[in-house]
Amino acid sequence: MKALERTYRKSERVVSKARFTYVFFLRELLIAAILGAIVALLYIYKADINGLIGKDILTDEILAYVAAGCGGLVVLLCLLEGISRWQREAVVTDRKFAARVGIFRRLDVQMPLDQIKEVKVTQNLFERIFCYGKVIVIVDAMDPLVVKGICVPLRFAQSITRQKNRYEHSGGNKKVQLVLAPHGQKKNQY
Repeated sequence: MKALERTYRKSERVVSKARFTYVFFLRELLIAAILGAIVALLYIYKADINGLIGKDILTDEILAYVAAGCGGLVVLLCLLEGISRWQREAVVTDRKFAARVGIFRRLDVQMPLDQIKEVKVTQNLFERIFCYGKVIVIVDAMDPLVVKGICVPLRFAQSITRQKNRYEHSGGNKKVQLVLAPHGQKKNQY
């Protein structure tokens, strides 16, 4: 259970939470494949490259350092993407939409459901194939909030819209009323 869900479970009912995809690691795999191909081509054609330059610059030791550097870069990118994915969360409660995105530049957003004007889903062809995309929440008071990498984004957008409609039809104001319980104790009713 993540921080937002833990926070709102104490005071409100969590209606829906976003699941995020791991497909972003395909980008890191593509970078690894490209860098690996470049290092392999350098290794294969090192004699020709050294002949063009006129010096013996590309030695096996230097190419080993280049390969290690490329591998380190890919591992770093995978680590940053994994931490970024782990830090993202979005929940819909019975009263509000809350999202938290970012590692170094954290963005925490909590907005009442009645302030949400529109919820959009955008997916390119690649995202549709792997069934993930972006959910854009549009509010009058601020810039649109874009939450990227959500699995089945249409379902999450529908849950936001459905809960928004329920909230508006219930009057939107759920005030706590104190009612006496059968045993003379006070009981909270929503």
